[in-house]
Order: sequence, then structure tokens, then C-alpha cells
Amino acid sequence: MKTIFQKAKVSAVVMTGISVMNLSLVACSNDDECIAVEASNESVEFVAQFTEQQETILADTGNPFGEQEQKNSWNNVISPNIPTTWGMFDDPSKNISTRAVGIYGSYPAQYWTMLRVKLLQLPTSIKDGAILAIEEIESKTNVRFYNSIEDEEFYEPGHIKYPNIAVRMNASAIEGSGSYGLVGGEQYINVPYSLAQETQAEIKRFFLHAFCNAAGMFNEQQRKDRDDYVTVYLDNVKDNCKSAFTKITNNYTMQGTFDYFSITLAASKDYSKNGNNTIMNKGNYQIEQTQTLSSGDIHFLNSFYLPYIARTDNYVELDDTYFPNGQKLTESERLNLQNQINAQRGLTGTPPIENRKETVEW
Repeated sequence: MKTIFQKAKVSAVVMTGISVMNLSLVACSNDDECIAVEASNESVEFVAQFTEQQETILADTGNPFGEQEQKNSWNNVISPNIPTTWGMFDDPSKNISTRAVGIYGSYPAQYWTMLRVKLLQLPTSIKDGAILAIEEIESKTNVRFYNSIEDEEFYEPGHIKYPNIAVRMNASAIEGSGSYGLVGGEQYINVPYSLAQETQAEIKRFFLHAFCNAAGMFNEQQRKDRDDYVTVYLDNVKDNCKSAFTKITNNYTMQGTFDYFSITLAASKDYSKNGNNTIMNKGNYQIEQTQTLSSGDIHFLNSFYLPYIARTDNYVELDDTYFPNGQKLTESERLNLQNQINAQRGLTGTPPIENRKETVEW
């Protein structure tokens, strides 16, 4: 019951105690907007986009990744030259080798370990809706968010720009726009001003979709097998929103059967340029908008994320949450997993509580 991800390229980067777990996915342009041909009377939509280079590669090869990106995507050995504040490790309970990938954030659309988010001068209703979405995702999945609003812009030495998801209002956008996964450096969720006129539930829905895309999830209608479940009417889709319906056929991960309840699944009138349906159930039924994470969304995110607590040292500390598959770990299981990850780093003992990163309120 789940949406597609790209084929796993497990990695991460711990920056000032904030690890950024990477898996390969497609990314979008940070600054591209989804400018609609005409406004819709439906609720405000969100679309993640590909870069122009990825669009070209995808059209030529069916795969949005260049040769060099794929060549470097499976490095089995963590370099001894990586600073102690960097690094990422796969869940050792899966018996998968430790991998380091895209240390400098150069590989588009990777998984995070913690989603670094900055809420920039937002209207109260928009900020509240974003926070509600963050709270729902954190309460139901292993995904954790980190408020990076007070962090430095660059990691030194090396002058490496920290990855961030900057949520900002954008007067030129009718639809919202953003990225698939971790792009590297500053990336944006562009919020149209019209969203402030929507209900709190609609604003929350917008951000659930946006944050799931940013966490690395494709839209459900991008599954390679989607044609077995839905009919897409691409001629009715706004020209700058067609990427939301691009079928991904290479370099992905897919779980379960098609999820009609995914927060990322377009409703029948979404992205329509003429009021006609853009997508329908194969039985010719309307697809209604979903307002919350589906069980498939939750399962998928829990399969790729661990509930990290932000730290200023190289210890890994796991939050007390549900993992995996919604089943809560016992305290001994949590500590055992935490100890296994730290042992890979040559660290033993209890992570010092004084080295937890101080939380900044949203």
C-alpha cells in the first residue's frame, strides 16, 4: 500500500549533530514555480518538480540520474577522512553494510535523517498549519524535524552549505511547489498567498503532502504500475504541473499495492486546467482528497527513517517512538539498536545528555 521511492542509496551526513540520511530519489529545482494557466476553485495544490537536467535525462533514459551519480551511489566504506561530525549509517538490524553516499549533498533527492526546516515570516495560519503537519508526521512515523532557523548557514571548515527546507510565501505561485527529497543546500517549499484563505485542515493537508515529498516520497500516481489502478488524463493537467504525474519506471523502491488513501495521491480534479478530471479510479470512480497520512504512508516512512534526537557530538540517540511498522520498541530493544549504531562509530556507553542539541521552538 505505498508510494514509490527511488532505489535505496543509503547514506547520511551528520552536521553539527544533525544527520542527514540520503537515499537516491529525484529532486526538483529550488526556485521553479508551478505557475498555473488559470486559478482553480479547488483547494490549493502542491507539486514537486524535476530540474531541467533531470527532465532531459529522464526523457532520454527513463532514469533521472546521470551516470556519475549512479556510479557513486553505493560506496560500502565510510572514508576515515570524514570529520567526526559527519556520517550516516543504515539500520544495523537489517544486516546491511554501512554506506556513505553524497557527503557534500551533491546527489539530488536523497533521504534526510532529520528534516531541517526553517519557517520564514509566515502568516499565523500558514505557520500553524505547517506545525500541525509536522506534529502529525512525528507522532505517527519515525521522521523527525529540526528547527534550523538559528543555525549557521555554512558548515566550517569546508564552507559547506547546510541543507535546509525553507518554507516561504511566494506571490508568483498559484500552486505550491517544492522538492523531492534532499536536494542539498537551501531548498524551498513555496506557499501561495491564497493558501492563507483556506481552512486549517486544508493548510495542514498542503504541508503533509509537501513534507512527504521533501522526505523523499514520490506521488502515488507516479508509481510504474499506476495504470493498473487509475486513468490519468494528462491533457487536462496544467502545463507546469505535469511532473506530478510523471511515471517513474527506473531506480525506485515500491511497497505494496496502489494506495488510494495516500496523502500524495492526486484527487480527480487536482491540477486541472479546464475543470475536467485529471485522474480517475479504474472503475471510473472519483478520487477524493485525503486529509491525513494513510497507513501505507506511515509504513513507508517508518521503513526508511529512524527517530533521531539532534546532538552536537557523533553519538546516535534514538527517540522513544514506533519502529518498525508501527510496533513500539521496548526500551531494551531501543537501547540495543542505538548501541549497535554507535558501535559502528566506535562509540560505547550512554550518549551524554549534555550533548543533546537544544530544541528551538517553531
